[in-house]
Amino acid sequence: MTLHPSLAPGTRPAAATLALALLALFIVFAHLGEGHLANFDDCYYAEKAKEMVGSGDWITPHYDGQVSLDNPPMFLWLMTGAFLLFGIRDVAAILPSAIAGVLCVVLLHRLALRLGLSSFAAWCAGVVLLTTQYFLKYSRHAMFDVFLTLLFLLAIHAYLRARDARPAFYALLGLLCGLGVLTKNVLGLFPLVVAALHLAWTGRARDLLRPPFWLAPIAAAATVAPWYLAQLGAHRAQFVEEHFRWLLLERGFAASSGEPGWINYLGYARDLATYYWPWLPVAVWGVVLAVRRSRGSVLGESDPAMPRDAAKLILLWILVVIGVMSVGREKKLWYIMTAFPALALAAAIALDAWIREASARRRAVTWSVALLAALALALNFVPSRRGKERLPGLYPIARVVSSAAAPGTRIVNYANGYWSIQNFMLYYSGHGLTKPTSDPDSARAALDGGALALVASRRAAEIAGADSTRYRAWVRSGEWTLMRAGPERPVTIPSNDPYR
Repeated sequence: MTLHPSLAPGTRPAAATLALALLALFIVFAHLGEGHLANFDDCYYAEKAKEMVGSGDWITPHYDGQVSLDNPPMFLWLMTGAFLLFGIRDVAAILPSAIAGVLCVVLLHRLALRLGLSSFAAWCAGVVLLTTQYFLKYSRHAMFDVFLTLLFLLAIHAYLRARDARPAFYALLGLLCGLGVLTKNVLGLFPLVVAALHLAWTGRARDLLRPPFWLAPIAAAATVAPWYLAQLGAHRAQFVEEHFRWLLLERGFAASSGEPGWINYLGYARDLATYYWPWLPVAVWGVVLAVRRSRGSVLGESDPAMPRDAAKLILLWILVVIGVMSVGREKKLWYIMTAFPALALAAAIALDAWIREASARRRAVTWSVALLAALALALNFVPSRRGKERLPGLYPIARVVSSAAAPGTRIVNYANGYWSIQNFMLYYSGHGLTKPTSDPDSARAALDGGALALVASRRAAEIAGADSTRYRAWVRSGEWTLMRAGPERPVTIPSNDPYR
């Protein structure tokens, strides 16, 4: 696939790419890292990267000092590298996702041009992705999904290069899929599936049996083998249990996961219908146009220029990601993040069909630049709402524990949820919680042994009982109280914030 003939030098695609890159940079990076990390899943992954920094063990991830093999290590390595460069700070944890988000917008614009879409459609694709609320949101989270989307886009670029009589790029396709597996398990193989189906659908099924194509699965296997073999050799039973049985089978297919019944299979359609606005109807019409073009229809003057092979690739991309993920029971909209660029391409196809006049296209581009620039200025120069802290009140408690509690001090979790606060407390305080207990006697016994207790302020009296002079509220912050045993001892909440 080559660039569309309408892309004459005067259209300056490089200038459009640069403009999108700058707009994405200022929008994605605005006040990055404020508000602290979310308990799920940001703090969980950031804690693993933090422990990599502390232990120096980049091969085997640890959580709370224990081997933890549910997640592959690729994104953890990126966060660990950011921590080493910039310190263990919230912005460093988010940085790999934010950089990936900006690069995704840029690469999608270039990919649209390579697919043969018009320069206007390519611009629209970048704008749609940048203004997709879920994509923008998770570009500002310390999570795997936007980085996996970047690898997906790079892999599709490599596949198109390989089709254009450059078979060595099949090896790059495999490498990128391997890195995807090291990022989020089997989801990293989706670009290879899309490429294979696209070759078959476009009349090049024989290429699947030829040596150049086999460079892709060989390179993917060679990329993932060292880490997987190392874990199987060192932690076979735990690795099989956590990484395969629990993560893939139980989380993905257990009947207890997700909504019951057949309605579960429509979960992503429902989520897109709820959250993919304002682009949902635009993308749906773009899919309709792509289906028409894939069936060989010659589109009229009112329809966009779209090579037939490009239409097939966009359709397969959407079907493989959303279709395969719909089979699983557990559904979160960010699990199909890698489909968002394809949906943006579909929306761009529809916009290319609806806005045909050259003057109207110029106005559309001008207005989109103006609106995105205004958004970037507002996000960067309007004071952020620092009051919207995650788990308000808990962060000062964590800072006190971090600065004043002795290493190894246990924090008794009195009548709170566990996973709803554990990741946050462990990452910010360096001390994990016990499993929840509602027994005041056991909590007091632990306090007598030198532990601390985290309790909702309204229930602190249950632990203090009749002896409030012995079992004291050491720190109160918002709805939380940190308790200790013994004589009153003043404490100061640290004024510095090393995580910002």
